[in-house]
Amino acid sequence: MALEMTEAPSTSDTAKIVPEDEKMNDNASKLVIVCVALANLIALVALVLAIVGVANNGSNEYYIGATNSDGSSGSGGTSAFTSSGDKIWMFQIGHFIGNTQYLDEDSGTVKGYNVDVVNAVCQIANKNCRLVWDLYERCWLSQAGSRPRGGEGLMGRWYDACVGWSYTADRARSVLFSDSFENFAPPVFIVASSRSLSQPPDLAGLITGHLDGWYADEHCLDMYDQVTNFQSSDKTRVIHYVSEEDLADALVAGDIDAAFVPKLTYFTNRSDIKIGYDPEENKCLPFGGPAMMMQKDQIELNSWFNEGFRQLRATSEYDAICKNVANEHGDQPGIAYDDLCV
Repeated sequence: MALEMTEAPSTSDTAKIVPEDEKMNDNASKLVIVCVALANLIALVALVLAIVGVANNGSNEYYIGATNSDGSSGSGGTSAFTSSGDKIWMFQIGHFIGNTQYLDEDSGTVKGYNVDVVNAVCQIANKNCRLVWDLYERCWLSQAGSRPRGGEGLMGRWYDACVGWSYTADRARSVLFSDSFENFAPPVFIVASSRSLSQPPDLAGLITGHLDGWYADEHCLDMYDQVTNFQSSDKTRVIHYVSEEDLADALVAGDIDAAFVPKLTYFTNRSDIKIGYDPEENKCLPFGGPAMMMQKDQIELNSWFNEGFRQLRATSEYDAICKNVANEHGDQPGIAYDDLCV
């Protein structure tokens, strides 16, 4: 029996005999394959980026900068964490007072000795820290005629600590302090260059000025027994000023007769004011100079910060930070680095 040879169908014939619904299913399958491949590609790119990110940040993720804040969003407390679950430690800074902390207009960030110290300690302790700006009275509120008290930002846990606050008796009753990382300026009386004070001062009938929120306030002045005829509760004779410039201008204008203030370079550099009386004893700061100020339950923070600063002081990096006061922050007023560093 002879075999019957048949001609193989052409491609066009094959297309003719394939049902239409099978062709649609084939197209859908191809679309699914393309989508899966695209998804895999996107996932691969994401993985590569994640690996690069980890390589760049590692376990030492750290950043510190200046964030403007009006405090309105701070009422929720400090509960910020990184994507890996590490706590972000929030530190408030509010004094733009010279080489320890100042706003650099060019970069828009806060700089100074305090910033350099906090930066270094956080890196040594392997902590993720952020420096935020807020009004300094939200750390410590001191108003003429009333007892000073913790500010709403610190006591409300808008941040974990406030940077560069001195350890006074009034503050110690309410808050906790780290070890001092900066020497303090002793309190003095200053007057206009054309005036003088008795030695020791008799403040009968005189109006005194003070820097708002600073340790050399009217309550500290009350502790100086040698200064006579002064009552901190008399609001008519005590005026607070927000800045050194405002206070010094008030002295020159005759709005106040004398001021009880820290011995800051700003005051000693002005030719229109002078030191009127320099007490022999510093009763304002019995415990120590500027430090981290925090709520009393911040035991963990106080422990790692103190240990980090102890380690920092033992390194050449701390010497570099101190010299940087003159090298990088030298255009700002303030205490010379050999008097500032502890």
